[in-house]
Amino acid sequence: MKLPLSTEKMLAIVACSFALGVAVIGGVSVSVANHGRVVMGVQSEGHSLAGMTENEVRHFFLEKARTKLARDAVVVTAGPQKWSIKPQDIDLAPDVEGAVEAAYGVGRHGSVLRNTTDQMRLAIFGTNVKLSATFDADKLAAKVQDIAASLARAPQNATLTIAANGGVNHHAAVIGRKADPDAVITDVTPKLTALALTARAEIPIEEAAPAVTDADLAAADTVLASYTTRYYPGDRGQNIAIAAEKLSGITVKPTGTFSFNDTVGARTAAAGYKTAGVIVDGEPAEGIGGGVCQVSSTLYNAILLAGLTPTVRSSHALPSAYCPPGLDATVADGLIDFQFQNRLPHSIHLLTTADGSRLTVYVLGTRADLGGKTVKLESDGSRLHPSVYRLYLAGGEVVEREFLHTDTYSS
Repeated sequence: MKLPLSTEKMLAIVACSFALGVAVIGGVSVSVANHGRVVMGVQSEGHSLAGMTENEVRHFFLEKARTKLARDAVVVTAGPQKWSIKPQDIDLAPDVEGAVEAAYGVGRHGSVLRNTTDQMRLAIFGTNVKLSATFDADKLAAKVQDIAASLARAPQNATLTIAANGGVNHHAAVIGRKADPDAVITDVTPKLTALALTARAEIPIEEAAPAVTDADLAAADTVLASYTTRYYPGDRGQNIAIAAEKLSGITVKPTGTFSFNDTVGARTAAAGYKTAGVIVDGEPAEGIGGGVCQVSSTLYNAILLAGLTPTVRSSHALPSAYCPPGLDATVADGLIDFQFQNRLPHSIHLLTTADGSRLTVYVLGTRADLGGKTVKLESDGSRLHPSVYRLYLAGGEVVEREFLHTDTYSS
């Protein structure tokens, strides 16, 4: 049966009024039930807080904070190694009052209608209040950086030394490593802020290969050559010792080029060099680092005898007292360099000794690279105009004669 239009309107108005009445009564009931207590639907990580007073909520979060702070704040691992950072180490402080306000204050700070609406919504859908925290970021960074520093290790090159029997001792390379503290800090910061303890993080470690590996020197089995010059103790002798030490332990790989100036560095007072005799514009003089040319000249003779190839070399203006004419190699900061290239099949390794009166440069390498030959140096011409040759001998006989250079000295 179809009702008159006015009757349908009347029924709709009654239905709406009833629904509104139910909503109002429900809202008022919820508001009355929540008076002075946490509203229905509020919980913290699975624990209902509904019906608690403000002090009860505070006690709840204080207990939760106490339980969490009894744990380590952070645990950093690197493989089997482990480091713990305590809450007090980084001033970790739970924000209890903030959590109390978030739990107890919800649905209380708006208008009556807004509060009633919020409380009804929370009664149906609920909300989760989490306990957060603050901490001292600088203290956390310092702790993690200390851990990273304890893991750091500089790479070390493989090296050689001369054995008592004249052979070669091999010393293994060491792989370097560098830990990344920033990655740990980025990982644990949000966990600490959320008081999600214990925050755990594996610190990333990057390995760094040494420039000279065990494989680079694996074939070295002998002293290919050595050369010795004599000097006197004193400031000049100190300069010689400093420069010689810079050479010792240097490896030159096949096709690699050695630069004396790049290896030894600038000869300055800050580097320990003293003022001693030098040659300037063909005349004896005094200068910082005097005597270093004896080191480059001693090295020059050693690499020639080892079958290596000089690529940049200059003679002094005057003949040197510590080596034969034509076999010196002068150097000067930023002006004159001595360089050689390793054209042998395997790496060579330099060692030096300077005992206060004798400077010796050793070239260690692979015996087979010289093909069973021995090397000697020969010069002809006058003292002021010598020509230098390198001789390769097999069975005592010269099988190759290599012209190196002709020098002209001032008288």
